Formats: sequence, structure tokens, C-alpha cells
Amino acid sequence: MTKSTWSTYKTAKTMLKKCEKETNTDMSLPIDRNKILIFIDWLARCRGLKCSTINTYLAGIRQLHIIQGIEPPIIRDGLVKLILKGISNKDGVNKRAGNFKGRLPMTLNMMHVLRKLIKTSDYTKNDKKLIWAVSTIAFAGAFRIGEILAKLESTFDPNFTLLAKDVTLSTDKDNKTVLHICLKCPKESKTAAPTVVDIFQNNGPLCPVKAFLAWRNRKVREPDMPLFRQENGTPLTGTKMNKIIRKLLDPYTNELVGVFGTHSFRIGIASMLGNHGYTDEDIMAAGRWSSRAFEAYTKLKRTRRALIGKQISLLSH
Repeated sequence: MTKSTWSTYKTAKTMLKKCEKETNTDMSLPIDRNKILIFIDWLARCRGLKCSTINTYLAGIRQLHIIQGIEPPIIRDGLVKLILKGISNKDGVNKRAGNFKGRLPMTLNMMHVLRKLIKTSDYTKNDKKLIWAVSTIAFAGAFRIGEILAKLESTFDPNFTLLAKDVTLSTDKDNKTVLHICLKCPKESKTAAPTVVDIFQNNGPLCPVKAFLAWRNRKVREPDMPLFRQENGTPLTGTKMNKIIRKLLDPYTNELVGVFGTHSFRIGIASMLGNHGYTDEDIMAAGRWSSRAFEAYTKLKRTRRALIGKQISLLSH
């Protein structure tokens, strides 16, 4: 499990203790269905947590049993599942009522807009090239931003952080440069084997290879240090990159429709390939999805949906 997962499970234990104190209920392990229902009610009603968070805490409670050598109970029986479904439905209603800002997919046109905004921004020349290199690579490789950027500015774990030595170059048969980005612990992989993602040169204005080399060749990169670092030497984090994207694109975005962020690069690939008629298998391969999760990101244009609708109509005659 990742460090963040263990951290969440630790928080679940803390929340269970708080629930015990505030509800005056014995919440010691092993936990039974009555305790589970009290815990869920407290999390949803008193703490105002969403269903997704509650589900994570329930998984944490199950893990606590395993850690202490106790046979874990059935956490989500039929009744619990119905209650969680109701909470999930309520979350959806609240989102719609509150004009929830969804994440927008990055498109080719928006990449051109982003490029111009980076050029005219007040960042240093080095950081402009850094931001653009990260943007083009994240878009071309459908990366989760945490796969290529450090989590923290102050410290990094070499076993998980993308280091300078983790990116190599080669030349293909057409004499074009290819970036090979080695992900040591990709989310979709359950094995210890790393995943290598190839990024290809296209010589266009959005070329990720050209952007990367324009940034990397400005100075020597220490092989055992995080690859993407700012001019002052501080690693560029996913959180900071997300803030940069929001700062640049928010003024040109209708927030009632949605917002752009670092995950928009990954969403953009699924949406773009789906819009061009690529198969589910192609989309899953491009984004390294091991499940049907990509379907949540495939946002087809209205014209594309209309065309599909006409085709279905013709088939029905």
C-alpha cells in the first residue's frame, strides 16, 4: 500500500475514537453492524463527510482488524450498502445544487492557449520552460501529475519520485527523438516491475520532446535528484503545478461549466481519443488504465454524440 493509504487508515482509527467519545458508544474491536451504522451516521451527519471518504474509512476499519490479528467482519452488508448508496445520491444532489465545478479535459486548442499564457506570464524564463515541458509531457503521456512531479518541496523518496536518471532518450528509425520515462511505482501496476512510457517527437508547436530538451539543456541535471525542479532548486510539486494551471487558465474559463487543473491533461487524452473514434482498448492503453475508469473522462463533443445518435437512428430503420 502507498503511504497515503496507510495515512488514511491511521486517520480512520482516530475518527473511530472521536466517534466513540462524541456518541458515548463503545467502538472497540471487533466492530459489529450496529457500531458500523453508528460510525457511518456520525461521519455523514455530524462530520458532513462524503460517501467516498466514508468508504475509505470503512476500508481502514477493516484493515485495523487485520493488523491486530482479528478476523475482519463483513463491513458492507446489504443494509450498509443501501445507506451508502443513499449518502452517495445525496452528495450528487448537493453537487448539482451547488453548481459543482467539474474538471475540464485539456484540448489541443487549450494547449495552444496555455502556451501563450505561459510565455506572457511573470515567471522566470527557466520556470516558463519548466512549466511548458511538464504540461506537454503530462498531456502527451496521459500522466497522473504525481507520477512525474514530487509530492513535497522539502523532501523526496527516490523510490517513488521521478529522478533525472529515470528519463532517457533514444532515436527511432525516422531519426526522431523518443523520451523514455520510467515510472518506478505506477498506480495501475500491482507488481514491482516499473513501467516505461515513451513520449515521441512530433516537431509541432506542442512537441513534448522539443519542450523537454529546451528546458533540460539549460543546465546539468543531477541524476539522483528530482527531475523537474524550479530555478531555485526546489522540486516542482503537483500541488504547485495545479495552482499554476488554475492561475493561468481560470480567467479564461467559465466556472459554471468546469475548471482546468493538472488532471485535465490526463482527461484530455481519453476525451480526445474517444472523440476521434478510438476503441476502448486503445484509450486504456494510451492512458494505462487497468479498469473502466477512463469512461468517466471520455467527454465527447455534442456534435460527435449527435452523429452517433443519427447512426443509431439509421440502424433502427
